[in-house]
Amino acid sequence: MKPWFPPTVSTVAVAAAAEADNRVHRWPLTPRITRWLRTKGADARLAGFETDRAALGVEVAHDARGDLVMTTPLPGAHFPGEMRTEGPSGRPLPAHLPREMRRDGQDARAGEAWVLWVHGGGFCWGSARDGTGLRLAAGLGRPVVSVEYPLAPEERFPVAIEHCLAAYEAGVRERGPQVLLGGVSAGANLALGVLQRVRALRESGSDLPQPVGLVGLTPFGDLAGEGDSYRVNEGRDAYLRWRGQQERFARAYAGRADLRDPLVSPVHADWSGEPLPPAIFTTGTRDLFLSDTARIHTAWRAAGGEADLVLAEGMWHSYLSDARLPESDALMARLLDWCDGVLAGQV
Repeated sequence: MKPWFPPTVSTVAVAAAAEADNRVHRWPLTPRITRWLRTKGADARLAGFETDRAALGVEVAHDARGDLVMTTPLPGAHFPGEMRTEGPSGRPLPAHLPREMRRDGQDARAGEAWVLWVHGGGFCWGSARDGTGLRLAAGLGRPVVSVEYPLAPEERFPVAIEHCLAAYEAGVRERGPQVLLGGVSAGANLALGVLQRVRALRESGSDLPQPVGLVGLTPFGDLAGEGDSYRVNEGRDAYLRWRGQQERFARAYAGRADLRDPLVSPVHADWSGEPLPPAIFTTGTRDLFLSDTARIHTAWRAAGGEADLVLAEGMWHSYLSDARLPESDALMARLLDWCDGVLAGQV
């Protein structure tokens, strides 16, 4: 029987949910098995990224740290297809010209604004070749540094946070302090961890700046799995379930660390003290991590921070990552407008 969806959910999204796989993962997350599993479909994922990268006109290069820097062409350069809504890969592309192409010929990169992006994948999967980071680079016309952090279970907490923090510090030195920090799922967890570390360093006398804004897309923020949505959305999220799946990823990453440590589970973070940067958090009513987003957003606002919350009816975890969905395109349009306003100092 096909799952029921409210009539506000697009037929494309309903069909995507029917094709999705949220089964329990039955393999042990040992380093050897996890490395093997990462190779399954890897060539197809890379080919899809490269096809969309070319269609969007985004250039990529690795920096000295091994992170991926995604940039758009200079004004006047060829930009393929005038950003048509469907790329050669068959996946829709964002129908937004890069901001640098809409500023009377002004090169947006002449400023210092840039994005530090952290990919998702349950701490165990994924890479810096992240489709959301790619769409942000194309839509904003700003450099996006996508962090290639060490994955679990080979490397456990706090290695990934420390790697992301080092990328943040290096980027500030090399690119300037106008940095927008963000991530999706586990990447949003790590971005929130970086911000906690930055604020702690500043409290100790460091002059390392806070980011100008923070993007938290469906953050995996409660590695103990104590939120309400871990129960009510178990089996309803199109891709995720807690038992036998995300709980394994959480333990593979955290190791012996306390699952309620704020750097492990940012739902427990204390955001009091220095004023917070503006933030945007996104989730869906069927997101397994809906409670995480709600708790982080509430804590952010309670600490005096400005924070937008985007809650999509009937949508699941990280639906933005599926560029086929009208809901994904709508959220990307809103996200680009929000990011552009922050980087222009208007939020």
